[in-house]
Amino acid sequence: MAFNSADWTIDYAAKTVANNDNSNGTNGTNLPHDASGTYQGEILEFFQWLAGEFASAAQMDDAYPIVSDTPTVYKWQNGWGFDDEANDYKYLKGGDITSSDGLEFWASVYTIGAPVSGSQIYITQNDAEVPIWWYEDNIDVLIQVKTAGAFIQSDNTTGTPTDGGVWLWIREYGHLFNHGFVDLSGGRSPIGLDTSLDGANGTAQGTVTAYGVTISAFGTISRDLNNGNGAVNYDVEVDCNGKTMDEVYEYLKMATSYDWDITINGDDGQEYRSADEGVYTDVKGAPFGTIAGGTLYGARGVWFTNYSSASFVLTDATGTTQSPPNYQKVNCNHPSLVGCQVFVAESSGGLAVKNQYVIASVSANTIDATLSLDNNKTPQTGYAKIGDTKYAYTGYSGVQLTGVTPDPTGETGDFYIPLLDVLADTTTELSDNVIQSGDITVITSVRKYGFKPYDVETTFGTTGLTFTPILANDPQAS
Repeated sequence: MAFNSADWTIDYAAKTVANNDNSNGTNGTNLPHDASGTYQGEILEFFQWLAGEFASAAQMDDAYPIVSDTPTVYKWQNGWGFDDEANDYKYLKGGDITSSDGLEFWASVYTIGAPVSGSQIYITQNDAEVPIWWYEDNIDVLIQVKTAGAFIQSDNTTGTPTDGGVWLWIREYGHLFNHGFVDLSGGRSPIGLDTSLDGANGTAQGTVTAYGVTISAFGTISRDLNNGNGAVNYDVEVDCNGKTMDEVYEYLKMATSYDWDITINGDDGQEYRSADEGVYTDVKGAPFGTIAGGTLYGARGVWFTNYSSASFVLTDATGTTQSPPNYQKVNCNHPSLVGCQVFVAESSGGLAVKNQYVIASVSANTIDATLSLDNNKTPQTGYAKIGDTKYAYTGYSGVQLTGVTPDPTGETGDFYIPLLDVLADTTTELSDNVIQSGDITVITSVRKYGFKPYDVETTFGTTGLTFTPILANDPQAS
């Protein structure tokens, strides 16, 4: 069906052509006509209708309004143009059109591929979203890329300002994303955008929002994964708030999905491409990294902290892969664990080894040993014991425990570091991560007045240690 006078009105005195439904600049429904009967169609059909109108005897004394160079290239002439340059072009597709004076240019872009049905494609130009008037799924639209004689620019994939450049995006939560850049300065251009369902991204967005994951400010940060490579640089830190990497992945997908209104690195999350746009290669399907089998493969420059388990592989700022060591934990769990003292430490002959290290020196917040602390036996944070006195620490490196409280000044002699030493306030108590590199024999002790003591020697191994103590009532302690 071609355009007709029910769709457009010609004003011969003003030399304008007006769409009859441009009060809101939208066609309304995914049909050839909207509710008012306005037809959206090929610019070729628009040209053919105008050519027919101006070929009639009554219009022979009117200046001819439009010329065609090819079936997709058109130009207004003789002072003719759209009545509403901000909206009338939205009813055309399939080609380009230039204003009579050459100062305005509307170019067409169309998508090819197989996006998931119902996907909304959106467009950004000069770092701003173009208000949507088109339908879901594959699109064919005109975009104004030149105004007042100057091309509107957008940064391309390398960050270079480009005349007539636009970005097209598909980022539906629950799908693998896609995006691409196209230069429309030369006119009509295609872009391929395929998407697919994301099997790792199905949790309701309201649930994911409550995960409490945060994305820190961007900039060079130095971090040590304790994998033997020392401190290396990253560009952004993601605080996982104790969540699994499956949960973290879903949050990061939500944060970069369409119309979620989260700011990332000073820009809309729906436009986030990488930690260093124009330099790092985009991970289109999931901008912060992909996931497989519960392992999150971080995009370049992304560092994760405060996670429940180190189920990830990182890529540092140089593009070098950084795999974590075998982080493992002690997990003690029981429905009646609250109020119990839980103690797990290296053992020999069923007794805790209390002389793992010898104090070389102390300060208000540090304890130095005479030998380097053993990664295989030292949680990232926890407690050291000097005799029966517990000292919390917040980190360690080489021979030194740091962030020690209370003040250990005056302490001398032997000390040791239990894997877990807490008064349980939940039904599950976890140690911090230990860099597991070999099996060690440990004593697991759980005690509370009213229960028979639980003291069992076992192994902290390559998968850590999870145990459920036997907590039997002691009839003599009641």
